[in-house]
Amino acid sequence: MTVLLPFVINAGLNFALGLLIAYFLGPAEFGRYAIGAAIIVVLNTALLDWIRLSAVRFYSQKSREEQPRIRATLDVLSAGMTIALTGLLVAAVVAGVDFGLPVMLVAASVLGGICAGLFDYHGAIARARFLDAAYARLVIVKNVLALLLMVGGAWWTRDPTIVMFGGVVSIMAALLAVRRSLADAPLAWSAASRDLARDFARYALPLVGANAIYSLIPLLNRSLLADAYGFAEAGYFSLAADMGLRLFGTLAATLEIVMLREVLRLDETKGRRAAQRRIADNLVIVLMVALPVAAGLFLVLPAFEKLLVPVAFHGRFAAYMLLLLPGFVALTIFVGGLYPVFLLGKRTGMVTFAACAGLAANLALVFGAVAAGPERFALGQTVSFLTVLVITGWMALRILPVLPKLRDIGLIIVAVAVMAAAVWPLSGRLSPLPELLLQAALGAIVYGGLMLAFDVARCRTLLRLWLAMRKRGA
Repeated sequence: MTVLLPFVINAGLNFALGLLIAYFLGPAEFGRYAIGAAIIVVLNTALLDWIRLSAVRFYSQKSREEQPRIRATLDVLSAGMTIALTGLLVAAVVAGVDFGLPVMLVAASVLGGICAGLFDYHGAIARARFLDAAYARLVIVKNVLALLLMVGGAWWTRDPTIVMFGGVVSIMAALLAVRRSLADAPLAWSAASRDLARDFARYALPLVGANAIYSLIPLLNRSLLADAYGFAEAGYFSLAADMGLRLFGTLAATLEIVMLREVLRLDETKGRRAAQRRIADNLVIVLMVALPVAAGLFLVLPAFEKLLVPVAFHGRFAAYMLLLLPGFVALTIFVGGLYPVFLLGKRTGMVTFAACAGLAANLALVFGAVAAGPERFALGQTVSFLTVLVITGWMALRILPVLPKLRDIGLIIVAVAVMAAAVWPLSGRLSPLPELLLQAALGAIVYGGLMLAFDVARCRTLLRLWLAMRKRGA
C-alpha cells in the first residue's frame, strides 16, 4: 500500500534526525532545542490540531463532491488561525515580552508550530481523498529536507534556533510540492460556513483539550528538569523521550491511518456495529505490533546505545529510555487501538477526562518523589500515559459490542516472552553492530514464525491470499 511507504521513510529519517541533531548540538544545546520542539507540539496541538481532526472526521471524497462548503470552511479556518498566530508572535516580539528563552528561538518555535499544523491538515486532506501518492510526496519532501537543513544547521552553527528554522523551511517546501494536488478551489472567505465551523469546534475541542494535555506533559517536564538540574540533564532526558516518541508515535500513527480510514468507511457503508467490530479486531493488531517492538527495543538497548547514540549521552540515554518505555507502549495502544472508539462515537469528553487524570498523576510524581532525583520526570511521564491507557481501555471495552480475541492476545504475550528468551542470551556477547543485527534478525524470525504458525489475527491466512493473488496476477 502506497500510504505505508512514507511512514517507513518517516520512521527512519526521524530517528536519524534526532540522533544527528543531538550529536552536533551536545546535551546542553539539545536541551534548549528540545524545549523549543515541545513548544511546537503544544502550539500545534492546542490551537491548530482541531482543524485536522475535523478534516479526518467530516471531509472525504464524497463530501468533496456533495458538500464543498466543508473544505472551504476548513481552508478558511486554517488560514485564519495562521494569520492570527503570526500576528500575535509579531506583537509579542515588538512589545518585548520576556519568554525566558532567546527571542529568535521562541519565534522559530511558534512558526514551527504553525507549519506543523498546516502540514498535518494537508496530510489529513490527502488521506481523506485516498491520494496516497500526494501524501507520500508531502511526507518524503518534508523529511528529506528536514534531514538536510536541520542536521546541516546543527553541524554548521551548533545553534538550536537555526536548526528549528530549518524545520520550518522543510515544511513550507513540502506544502508547496503538493499544493496543486490537494487543492479543491481557490480560497474564498465567503464560501465558508459559520455553522460548520461551530460544528467542527464542538466535535474537536474536547479531543484538542486532551491532546494538548498530552503534549503539555513533555514540555512541562523538560522545563522543570532544566530549571532544577540544568539544560544538559534536560538534553539527556529529551533525547530518550524524543527517540521513543518518534518511534512509537510513528508506529501509532501508521496503525491509526491504515486502519482508521477502513473503520470510517465501514461506519459509512455498513453501519456503526460493523465499524466497532473492526476496531476490536484492530486492537489485536496493535498489540501484535507494539508489544514486540517494545520488547525488542528493551533487548537491543545496550547495543543500540553503543552504536548509535552520541557518546556524550551514553548511560543517561539508556537509563531514561528504560523508565519511559512502558509509557510509550501505552501511548501506542491508546492512539492506534482505543482512540478510534471515541472518535467514531464522538465521545471525546472521556478522552479529556483521561488526559486530566494523566496530568495529575505526572504532577504527583514530579513534585512528590523528589528523592528519586531527575528520574522522577521520566517516571511521571510514564505513569501519566499508563493512567490514560487504563481509563480509556476500561471505557472503550464497555462501548465495543465485542471484545478483542483473547486467544490471539494470549498468543502474542507468549510469543513475545519466547522471543525475549531467545534474544536475551546474545546481549553483551558481540561488538555492537553484529550484536544488534543478530538480535533483530533472531527476534523477528522467532516472533514472526510464531505469529504465522498460530495464525494470529489471520496473518497466515491473509498472507496465503496475497500470495495467491500475486500468483494469479502473474
